[in-house]
Formats: sequence, structure tokens, C-alpha cells
Amino acid sequence: MKIPHPYGNTFSNLILWLIYTHLLSKIPYSPGVKIRNIVLKRLLKHIGAGTYISTGVRLLYPKGIILGDNVGIPRDITLDGRGDLQIDDDTMIGFESIILTATHISKDKDTPIRKQGMFCAPVKIGKNVWTGARVIILPGVTISDGAIIAANSVVDKDVPSNTVYGGVPARFIRHR
Repeated sequence: MKIPHPYGNTFSNLILWLIYTHLLSKIPYSPGVKIRNIVLKRLLKHIGAGTYISTGVRLLYPKGIILGDNVGIPRDITLDGRGDLQIDDDTMIGFESIILTATHISKDKDTPIRKQGMFCAPVKIGKNVWTGARVIILPGVTISDGAIIAANSVVDKDVPSNTVYGGVPARFIRHR
């Protein structure tokens, strides 16, 4: 699968993405949030009301990202929209987390990994989900409504609703 450009298809989106990445993503506090949300309404596929985007949030292919209402994205997060990313209402992502929708193919041991291309798969995070700090979510994962992911976990499979998962790889801990 061909990976799309990180900023979309138009020159104006390229300029806007560069301004966001190198300037707007660094403005702290409430003024920065307000300015970022105005710009992200154009860059993202959708950004809901009351969604909070903090400083240092890195966007890979923003046109593939949907953020619902009242989503909390704190500092130093990577959101990857190359394979489509959807985060539903009232979800909180822990700081320094990485949500990936694309990764390298590595099936052929006789071909260098860098020559095997990329694999994309959508990630969907349901409503009222909380992921702790430094969580990594891999391509193709669905985290259902009400789930909690413990800090420093690597999520490589689907997470059922109203459960707590944690670890490397993330495993079931308990029901909520």
C-alpha cells in the first residue's frame, strides 16, 4: 500500500502542516490550544467540540485522523493517520503515547526490511477510554468503549469494552 503524504494533497495544506508542526504545536497553554484547534479543523478529517490538543503533538497524515468531542491529547503524542485513526468522544490519551496505523513489512527474511514496503491498518479507540502514559498502540487495534490501558503498555490486539489491560504485550487485568 502506498503511504500518503503527511499533509494531504494540496500546497496550502503543506504550508499549514508545516506551520502547525514547527510553530503552532509549540505554543503553550490556552492560547496554543485555541490556535491549534482552529488550524486542525482544516488539517484533520474531523475534530470535535471541546477537544484538547496540547504542545508537541506530532501528526502523521492528519487527513486520516478523526477526533470526537472532548478528547484529551496531552503533550508529546504521535498520532498516525496513514491507515486511518479514530478516537471517539470523552477519551483521554496519556502523555508521550504513540498510536500507529502503519508499520514496516518484514515477512521476507531474504529481502531487506526497508525494501518490503509498509502495512497500514486502521486504529479505532472507543468512547470514554483512558490510556496511561507512554502507551503504544499498534496498527489494526480496536480499543472498545470504557477500556483502560495501563501506562507503558504495548497494545497489539483488540481490547473489549469496560476492561483494564496492561503490560508488554498488553493482557487482560480485570473488568471495570
